[in-house]
Amino acid sequence: MAWLGEHRAFIVEFIKNGGSPVATQRAFHIRFALGPREAVPDKKTIYLWVSNFRQTGQTLEALKEAIRQEVAAITSKMVLKLMDNYREATSFYQYSRPPLE
Repeated sequence: MAWLGEHRAFIVEFIKNGGSPVATQRAFHIRFALGPREAVPDKKTIYLWVSNFRQTGQTLEALKEAIRQEVAAITSKMVLKLMDNYREATSFYQYSRPPLE
């Protein structure tokens, strides 16, 4: 299952409020109305999400969203300028090399 930001945030909040990983898994089942055999994040994943949150102050989904926003801010004008700069740089090196024999 692909875990969403909502899932990650729930895990981090539950652990911050003193929950253990097993209690977190049980609460996860209840909160997201999962069936008894449906998957929940394992202990390793829970610890990873909490560790990432403690290091960065954000869940992985929040970081991905920040990156998406930065990428969306790149305009076509910026891309064209970058392409022109690349063409100029490669054409300079292309003509400055000694010819191959």
